[in-house]
Amino acid sequence: MLQCYAENIEMDKPEICTLASGSKGNCIYVRYKDTAILIDQGLSLKELRVRANYRGIDLSQTDALFVTHEHSDHVKGVGAFARAYGVPVHLPAACMGHFKTEDGDERFFLPDDCDAEIAVKDLSVKPFRVPHDAHYTVGYRISAGREDIAVATDLGFVSDGTLARLSGCKAVVLESNHDALMLEGGRYPRMLKARIAGRNGHLSNDACAETAAALACAGAQKIILAHLSEENNTPEIAFETSRRLLAKRGVKEGDDVLLYVADQFKPSGRITI
Repeated sequence: MLQCYAENIEMDKPEICTLASGSKGNCIYVRYKDTAILIDQGLSLKELRVRANYRGIDLSQTDALFVTHEHSDHVKGVGAFARAYGVPVHLPAACMGHFKTEDGDERFFLPDDCDAEIAVKDLSVKPFRVPHDAHYTVGYRISAGREDIAVATDLGFVSDGTLARLSGCKAVVLESNHDALMLEGGRYPRMLKARIAGRNGHLSNDACAETAAALACAGAQKIILAHLSEENNTPEIAFETSRRLLAKRGVKEGDDVLLYVADQFKPSGRITI
């Protein structure tokens, strides 16, 4: 069981913490100065509190929650969190009505024009559309002082436009969902394999590695590999795929860039940017 644990955090620097990442639930915490947001909330409120407490995160100080898309592993805990803390929930307008909510939850929802930047105190949050098999899926680029952080955790491929949105960020949370050989040789039905590997599915380790290399060359210093499949991937394979390609491009992991692997069942450290 996770115990209470507090880290020494430099409050004037942006930080990010993945509280959960994978098909059983997703939640990312971002803080800068006195402003904190969550991106997605796919955990039970009880589990979210356990994980946040373990990392010394005070959920009552959250200023807003941002939703990437309506799939249940990203939204099933949104209503409970909003009701518990009275937090506004920003989401693409096209997602409204496409996931289950409780009576009264709608008062917290703020359907967004996804061409607009959203100011939340010390943070500025800009959504950008990504290809995924939901009604409307976005990633987010978050400006925190002089540094930018980007999140893109469910996407079938990285377009030139998406790469431009991610480029120049000091830290990027990027999907590294599956190993192509494991997926092809695995037990999933053919139709599901095609969906995952398709252009509206999930990003493979190889595609993630290519993007990670491009981002490192554009100034990224910390890249968090996220949304790993429990069936068709391992943390070791995902990490090594990106590390090897970075090395081929002349980028040394540990010196030029740091790679992290987000976990489904436990929070990451509070990563300072």
